[in-house]
Amino acid sequence: MIATARPIAHGQAMTNYATKDFRADIVKVNLLTEDLPPMGMWDEMVLHMNRFKQKFARKPIDKTSIRIEVSPSMNESDGWTLRDWRYFTEEFVDELDQVTKTPDDKHKNLVPTNIKNSQYFAALHYDAKSGIPHLHLVVNRIDKNGNINDCHFIGERAVAAAHAINLRHGWKDPMEIREEHLQQITDDCMEILKSLPRFDWPNYVSLLTRRGYKVKLQRDKENVVRGYSIKKGNTSYKSSDLGKGRNLMPTKIEDTWKKLHPVQKPMAVQAPKLLDSKKPVTDSQSTAQASFSQAKPIATSNDYRQVFLIDGEQVQLNIPEKIYKELDSNIEVPDNSDATHEDILKVAMLLFLNYVDAATAMSESYGGGGGTGTGWGKDKDEDELEWARRCAMKANWLCKPIVRRWKRGK
Repeated sequence: MIATARPIAHGQAMTNYATKDFRADIVKVNLLTEDLPPMGMWDEMVLHMNRFKQKFARKPIDKTSIRIEVSPSMNESDGWTLRDWRYFTEEFVDELDQVTKTPDDKHKNLVPTNIKNSQYFAALHYDAKSGIPHLHLVVNRIDKNGNINDCHFIGERAVAAAHAINLRHGWKDPMEIREEHLQQITDDCMEILKSLPRFDWPNYVSLLTRRGYKVKLQRDKENVVRGYSIKKGNTSYKSSDLGKGRNLMPTKIEDTWKKLHPVQKPMAVQAPKLLDSKKPVTDSQSTAQASFSQAKPIATSNDYRQVFLIDGEQVQLNIPEKIYKELDSNIEVPDNSDATHEDILKVAMLLFLNYVDAATAMSESYGGGGGTGTGWGKDKDEDELEWARRCAMKANWLCKPIVRRWKRGK
């Protein structure tokens, strides 16, 4: 079993949630009138707080309730009746009130809680997807005697209480369960990365969501993902805790994807002759098609290497690093285009290397249209960087979606 606890200021909203507007099974009501509706129980708690309002006037209590969640595993709670859940609730509360130190022994001599003599109710929930039962407790911070329940390290205390009960019953320890969950999430993340033809956050998050996880991305002002967490059940796990060597963190996840998709070495084939792009395009040439391996170009010491599939043959082409950077910096994705930045960059690379027909065919596969026209090519005295800029601009234009306008018949 696992347990969590924290003080909250939204006791009224938590009462509604825990009871599901009284549609949840109420396991135990402590020092509250039986058979009250949710807001009736909450009103009794508020009434009790107001009796001691003057006592805490100099330092009002902001977080007036304690939210506790306790979740045994399916095997541990198999066959339990509501009476069994009631006994379990009382056992957990008794254990929590005895905790005076955190599990790591860093914080000792904590003031014990007095939840046993405080107003609280416990409601039984079932997880919508897994069906795992778990308890929600809403506790009044002010006990029966008008003293405040100390909440320092209340989350750690709940873990300690769960650990003691697990030992007593021979159940799995929360840390063992945590490690199992981390391993399962890691395995799912790696499987999803293997299935992605290229890494992007929307698809990564979508596929995790389909597996029942809740993913929260943390972006900076430039909308770049700097962190994320994955929630399984009631527990969230940071990306830094997943994988091996933190290889699923935003700064490393694309490299992890690349390792799962190594670039295959090209077959030993003879590269096709460069086209004389200044000559008119023939019908046979217009059928040329090109596609690319999903991996980004690989940087060597002097150039970038990319594998192309041209006319059914794999061809490895190289392009100088400074040219690649110049092309990359001048790519602009047209509005409503199906092509990505990388797609248009590849078209520009083909143009620069004079594979004009292959570049045109590829741009058409992204919804673009048109051609380079006659006379396209590098001018005799044109600077290499200027030629690269022209190729990038032409690639932007080639990948621009075709707008078809239908004329009304007369």
